[in-house]
Amino acid sequence: MSLISDLFTTRGHGMALPSNSGLDLASAYSVAHELNQREQETGKTLVGRKIGISNRAAWDKMGLTDVVWGYLYSDTVFSAEDNSFELSLENLSQPKLEPEIVFGLSAALPGNTRDPKELIKAVEWMALGFEVVQCPYPDWVFKPADLVATFGFHGALIIGEKLEVSPDMAHAFASCRATLKRDGETVAEGGGTQVVDSPLVALGHLADLIASDPNAQALGEGELVTTGTLTAAPAIASGETYEIIVTGLGLPKLTLKLS
Repeated sequence: MSLISDLFTTRGHGMALPSNSGLDLASAYSVAHELNQREQETGKTLVGRKIGISNRAAWDKMGLTDVVWGYLYSDTVFSAEDNSFELSLENLSQPKLEPEIVFGLSAALPGNTRDPKELIKAVEWMALGFEVVQCPYPDWVFKPADLVATFGFHGALIIGEKLEVSPDMAHAFASCRATLKRDGETVAEGGGTQVVDSPLVALGHLADLIASDPNAQALGEGELVTTGTLTAAPAIASGETYEIIVTGLGLPKLTLKLS
C-alpha cells in the first residue's frame, strides 16, 4: 500500500503503523490536503480545524516555529448535552485527552494579526471541548510532520455548551485557568497562556498558516476551531471519568465518561 492509502486507512480503525512517515512538514501538509479531498469524496463533511502543538515550550525540541493544524469532520465531532458525554475508546490507538477552548466562526479570520480585539470580531461562540487524540506510532514517538499527515492525530472532539462571545472578552482567554480531573482527582492544571499566547491568539496563527498554503482549503464562515490543549494531556482508559473546569470565561464544567 502507498503511504497515502496507509494513512487513510488509519482513520477510525485504530491501526498502528510500524514507523514514522519520513515526511518533512511541507510534504506532510500536501498529504493532509490530499487526504482531506479523499475524505470529502467519500461523503465526509468538513466542519472545522484543529490546532496542534500549541505550547511554545515544545517548539524548539520539535523543530517548529509555529503551531500545526488539521481538518475536522462531522463524524468525529459531538455535542455534549447537559455538558456530559460518554465516548467509546474502541478503535482509538494510544488515546490521550486534551481539554481545549473551541470557537465557532461567524466570519473569515483577519490575517497578519495577533490582536485579540481584532480576532474576536470573527468569533460567534465559545465552548469547552475535549479532544481525544491518538497516535498510530509506537509509544507516541513522532515528528510534527507525522502528526500533520496523520489527520492531526485526531480521534474525537466533544463540545460543551456554546456561549456567545463579546468584544470585552478579548483578553480573558489568556488569563483563564484550567483544572482537569480524573475520577474526582486533579491530574493536570494549566490555562490560556499554554495555547501560544491565548486560545484566541491561536486563531491568528491558524489564519496565517492556511493563507500561506495555496493548497489548503480556505477556512470558512461557520467552521469551528479547537485551539490546543490547556493542560498536559494524560493517557486515558475505559472506565475513567474526566472533568474540565475553566475559570474566567463563565463556561460550565464539561464531563466525559470513557467506555
